[in-house]
Amino acid sequence: DVPVDFREHLENLRSAGLLNEINAPISKETEAHPLVRLQFRGLKEEQRKGFLFSNVHDADGKTYDTQLAIGCLAGSRDIFSIGIGVEPGKDLLELVANAISHPIKPELVQNAVCQEEVHIGDSLTEHGGLGEFPIPISTPGFDNGPYTTFSHWVTKDPDTGIYNIGNYRGQVKAEDRIGCFTNPPQHLGLHWAKCHEKGIPLEACLVIGVPPYVSYAANTKLPYEADEMEVAGALSGKPLPVVQAKTVDLVVPAYAEIVIEGIISTTELEPEAPFGETHGFMSQPVNAYFMEITAITHRKKPIWCSILSQFPPSESTKLRGISFESTFFKHLKYDCNMSGILDVHFPEATSSYYTCIIKMKPVTKADPWSALQAASGFDPFIKNFIVTDEDVDIRNPEMVYWAIATRAMPHRDMRIIEGRMSAMDFSAIEAEEAEGFKYMEPNGSSAILINACRPWDYPPTALPKKEYMENAVERWKELGLPDLDLKNPWYGYDLGFWSDQCEEEAQMAVEGRHYEIGERSKKRRVPVTKKNTGLI
Repeated sequence: DVPVDFREHLENLRSAGLLNEINAPISKETEAHPLVRLQFRGLKEEQRKGFLFSNVHDADGKTYDTQLAIGCLAGSRDIFSIGIGVEPGKDLLELVANAISHPIKPELVQNAVCQEEVHIGDSLTEHGGLGEFPIPISTPGFDNGPYTTFSHWVTKDPDTGIYNIGNYRGQVKAEDRIGCFTNPPQHLGLHWAKCHEKGIPLEACLVIGVPPYVSYAANTKLPYEADEMEVAGALSGKPLPVVQAKTVDLVVPAYAEIVIEGIISTTELEPEAPFGETHGFMSQPVNAYFMEITAITHRKKPIWCSILSQFPPSESTKLRGISFESTFFKHLKYDCNMSGILDVHFPEATSSYYTCIIKMKPVTKADPWSALQAASGFDPFIKNFIVTDEDVDIRNPEMVYWAIATRAMPHRDMRIIEGRMSAMDFSAIEAEEAEGFKYMEPNGSSAILINACRPWDYPPTALPKKEYMENAVERWKELGLPDLDLKNPWYGYDLGFWSDQCEEEAQMAVEGRHYEIGERSKKRRVPVTKKNTGLI
């Protein structure tokens, strides 16, 4: 079942053996994130677990009643699946696509656990304001302070009232002030721009520790007019409970651990960063939004939730990858009516952002290019688009390399397109100017489109036929050899170019009749010519 709140999600992880509970003293500045980072650098994905720290202290020795959770949202695909209430290993593409297409409106409730304790006005900082919580440093030694990362910002369009929940980082600047890093075309940035034009501030709520399905909706690439709260409801199969905020005209998820309400200035910006970014490098200082806090509400003994971002792979690349794969799949297969689309993959090694790989069964020779053009038009920042055939496992980089090497001819099957945007891309511009979202005059940035679909029929793949490999698997087991983890393809298959003679002689060979084939060859001898020897 879909967990009702983050605490039930932790209990599900505990039951599945996917939660490391740490009671030893841990520094939020120098130890918490580095410990979780080690599993992303030193363990296979299926070995990763969430971390729950119960004895956290800061650089001054202050201890916290609040627990700190890291890696519990998307430390692995299995952790993600448990958070959304599905069996690990289940295909998520159709699930998310269906939720986007069939949203469910939220349900307003009067009382909510996220408001069990309320700090407003004179009591806003009585427990330290933001200092009440063990907000960790993500990249100690490089970050310029603690940042919220598992932080979903709730805002709404000042004209239409349509909500947005987006995941953006927030630099802790004071007990009652926090940064917010985003720009147009992110939807919060568009709300900010509208408020700026009207000469009014932007009301916002930063929510921490929401039910995982809300986080997954917040990280999904949705159209501007879509409401993440409604998609979250569709993911859970029922309306998302929301409650009215205390000091701003917004509703927030009722089962959040912590809600930070406030006003974002639309007349001033503040310096923000450095911060370790998802492309794997440190972002540089940039002027960004900031919020003056007007209220802090939370559950009793709340849990502070943080995600691992920065160098890939990370929780943010896992979240983004699943989100982008699902939304691009829906866009191509259903919105663009391309029935041949079978899978979409954003490799974590490319930050689940810079490279989009499409698997399809083309009906016409135009289909691969249609898919590439539709995908490139869906996001102006992605740099590499690859499409290949239904027999290629696009989640195995070796097979993608093989497809490009054997099915794509550069002058015919690779195209460079310009007029693209750049998002913190140090390959597009030097680091000192590369922050934020930019269009590089005069022609913008660029992307490459690679058609790695077979241009015509090919001979069979050079692996033994399926029946012989299946027999080999049985013999392997009989012989007591180590367990296998077979990669596709693990047997040969026909790709259209294979004559009856070749098929007949292959069968004769396994029957031990190769001398007969030799006699046939003898009768077919031909004289040497320049043409049949390759001589010039």
